[in-house]
Amino acid sequence: MAEGIAPEPQVTFESVRELLCCKWTMAILDAIAHGVNRPGRLERTLPGLTTKVLNERIHKLERYELIRKIVYPEVPPRVEYELTERGKRFMQLVDTIRAFAEEWEGELAHLGADEKQKVSEAG
Repeated sequence: MAEGIAPEPQVTFESVRELLCCKWTMAILDAIAHGVNRPGRLERTLPGLTTKVLNERIHKLERYELIRKIVYPEVPPRVEYELTERGKRFMQLVDTIRAFAEEWEGELAHLGADEKQKVSEAG
């Protein structure tokens, strides 16, 4: 293994669940998928996201090989992030879950108050 390179983390179902449940990780991935790919722009686009948290999440997403960092040899240096092929596949999964949730929400809209309460209590 090359010095200074962290090994790819062992990916389990729990790892994927953790990614899906992390508010900032998902927001960052979604923003990058929609063309917001520079660190400063990510911070401005996602109110409440701090530089520290952004850097932590970016590093984690790079380790999981969901995004890649592109450094342009310019002065001042310019850095951008893009989804890897794995990241694009992951976002397809997220889009499928989002579509399912929207469909489910539409179905629940047709229920009466009693049925909604039962569904809420069951979850």
